[in-house]
Amino acid sequence: MTQKTNKTSKKITSNELLKKSEEDVILQSQRKYRSLHMSMMDGFVMVNMQGKIIDSNESFQKMIGYDADELRHLTYADITPNEWHAYEQQIVKEQILINGHSGVYMKQYRKKDGTVFPAELRTFLVRDEAGSNEGMWAIARDITERKQAEEAIRASEEKFRSIVESSPNAMHLYQIGENDQLVLIGANPSADKLTGISHALLYGLTIEQAFPNLASTGIPEMYKRVAKGELPPQSFEIKYEDARFSGFYYVHIFKTIPGCIAVDFIDITSRKQMEDDVRRSEIEYRDTLDSLPDWIYVVDEKCEIVMVNSILKEELRRNGMNPDCIGQELNQHFPFIYKQTLDGINHVFKTGEASLDEQKVEVNGRILHVEITNAPILKDGHVIKVVLMIRDRSKEKELDELRTKNIEQKEVLLREIHHRVKNNLAIVISLLNFQLNNNSNEELTRIIIDIQMRIRSIALIHEHLYRSENLDRIPLANYIESLSVIIMTAFSGHRIHMIHDLDPIDVSIETAVPMGLIINELLTNAFKYAFPKGAPGEIHIRLKKEDGEQCFLVVEDNGIGLPEDPSMDSEKSLGFYIVRILVEQLAGNIKIVREKGTSFQIRFMNVIPVSRNL
Repeated sequence: MTQKTNKTSKKITSNELLKKSEEDVILQSQRKYRSLHMSMMDGFVMVNMQGKIIDSNESFQKMIGYDADELRHLTYADITPNEWHAYEQQIVKEQILINGHSGVYMKQYRKKDGTVFPAELRTFLVRDEAGSNEGMWAIARDITERKQAEEAIRASEEKFRSIVESSPNAMHLYQIGENDQLVLIGANPSADKLTGISHALLYGLTIEQAFPNLASTGIPEMYKRVAKGELPPQSFEIKYEDARFSGFYYVHIFKTIPGCIAVDFIDITSRKQMEDDVRRSEIEYRDTLDSLPDWIYVVDEKCEIVMVNSILKEELRRNGMNPDCIGQELNQHFPFIYKQTLDGINHVFKTGEASLDEQKVEVNGRILHVEITNAPILKDGHVIKVVLMIRDRSKEKELDELRTKNIEQKEVLLREIHHRVKNNLAIVISLLNFQLNNNSNEELTRIIIDIQMRIRSIALIHEHLYRSENLDRIPLANYIESLSVIIMTAFSGHRIHMIHDLDPIDVSIETAVPMGLIINELLTNAFKYAFPKGAPGEIHIRLKKEDGEQCFLVVEDNGIGLPEDPSMDSEKSLGFYIVRILVEQLAGNIKIVREKGTSFQIRFMNVIPVSRNL
């Protein structure tokens, strides 16, 4: 009887040990998940079904301005402006409760100090073991800077459009389209008024279709070269005539953005006609020059000044110089008269061709960047005078230089950030190695190794960005190859051959991070379980670009095959569960094929954000 009692006591002790082991595993899993969401750069917040906040990470707390204890006394509605309540309730009702998660949507949060900021988030439903709704959790991102950038771009576009629309000069806007064709995309009201036609009917036509008599000239090709940056801004005079309108025009073209140009032109037909009547042309010409904002000299063949416009006279007075400079030699008078300018004037007299020059000059201690246009005045086919139109471009030049400097500084800062993130992740891996070396628990060892592999996949992304010339894109094929080598090295002693068939595809960091974690989980799983007892085999990774932004990733092996039991929807298989969540994050789908091994087939959208100035 005593022996039986002892056996029973021993059996109870074993069960207690087993239960304690299971509790330890659960506790470790909970710690790992908490560490994961607490270390995320994006905000994490969890609420119960009544909207009361029950958990959040440090990123969300900094974003909102409350600490963890303060948030636990608030509801989700308390940190959301009233005008968003109905909208979020609709998302809960129509998306989250039906699908188990929402799509990515935007809303506003209210900080502790009362300020409101825009955020982008996605919310997931949490159910208990019985399938009842237990709460919701969301990943939130502050998009204030993105909204500000979008507003700045919109304001810049509106400003440019306003300038074009209000310009007294006629303007055409062209863009290089398909098949290297120059397409008319816009014109201002002055262009309609000048030509007497409605340009809106011509939008979308090539330059040859819109203005057919230009097809036999070199104008379309010159326009394209300016749009491509192969030529600087160009100015010229041309006579154009078709069934709709005719005239003689002075044209100035310049690139606005890559692949686009603005064509600024004025009708100089009357000026050409008035050259036959010198007196009348002189009067009208003087009035025209006086109305222009540029500083203008008119010189004769001896390079003596015969006229200056009113704007230039005011500038001469401001600098303490005599505005009555008629009859003086140009090289003895202010401003901007260097040998380079005199050479340009002589060239116009010899060839009759207009010229455009940019110079950096010093005037009374000021450094100015000027644009000088030399245009001929003809009589009987001979150049009798030259007009110097001097435009101060200093402000534009300073802005360009400042913009370039800011971009360079921000690129350096971004590279340093990526470098430090990579180093910080390396420190985390080293700390985990230290824990690994001082641990005898096999299950904890496995968990630590898995975490290290996931961290390495993220660290590798930052290393690629740090070394890349392009800071907003990652070559996915190169990244996959590098990650594969790291994983193969971690499983030394195997007899597995890795095969890559990867199309060169660039992705954003928002796509690269989940892709790296997905590939890490699938490759690690294959190395662990597909080839038991050191069996040889192959793992094949394919990456293909399909139609539009669709991409296709396949990770497959010829191992023993995946059992039917594991499900991508089961949280019991952590690796598969992570893969499913990450695929959803990419707005993709995954398919498992269990034939001659296991094949994971993932289709995802490779949406790269529009590049913006740093």
